[in-house]
Amino acid sequence: MGFVIAIAQRKGGAGKTTLACQLASALLDIGYRVCGLDLDEQMSFSCWAAQRRARLEDEPAFHFETPASYGFWSALRNARARSDFVIVDTPPAVDQRVKRAVREADLILIPLQLTPFDLDASLPTARLIGEEGKSARFFINRTPPRARVAGLIRAQIKSRNLPILDVEFGNRAAFAESVASGAGVVETAPSSLAADEARRLAAATLKLAGRNILAA
Repeated sequence: MGFVIAIAQRKGGAGKTTLACQLASALLDIGYRVCGLDLDEQMSFSCWAAQRRARLEDEPAFHFETPASYGFWSALRNARARSDFVIVDTPPAVDQRVKRAVREADLILIPLQLTPFDLDASLPTARLIGEEGKSARFFINRTPPRARVAGLIRAQIKSRNLPILDVEFGNRAAFAESVASGAGVVETAPSSLAADEARRLAAATLKLAGRNILAA
């Protein structure tokens, strides 16, 4: 039975799809079967998957669907049955599509950039997850190398007792460059700092899912 990870964040531009793509490729790289589901009408995750299929004509470990709203339950059931991990990219909203994904997820990752606007905009998503009683982690994305405001936001996150994943993505061009080619940084720049961050993201996710670091 596949472990379902929903990527949710009300604020647009927080890096939801980048997170989904990098996590999917990192899990595939270590031997897990992954299914992606795209609920966002912008279909960025779907575009990445199409580019991936065009580049890798036969990748049996990867499956992808872009279900209509009424087809979500069926798509999720099939995805759980055929994959080790199901990654669901959701729209930048707190609507019925997001609520369905959160309700069915085993883990929700909330990408967050270290700005006051991003933190405030993410709180309705956090409240929804809390109401559903689901496990969630904030994931800090595009971390600036040095910025006083970043320290202040970290302090606010800590003071609110918000759960944070102990892995971050730096503000690195390699992430966007890999996604543009239907890949992840573990494939396009395997020796880079970005790839190391992606691998640590996969390891942290596996730990939360109770899975082995290396697939059997």
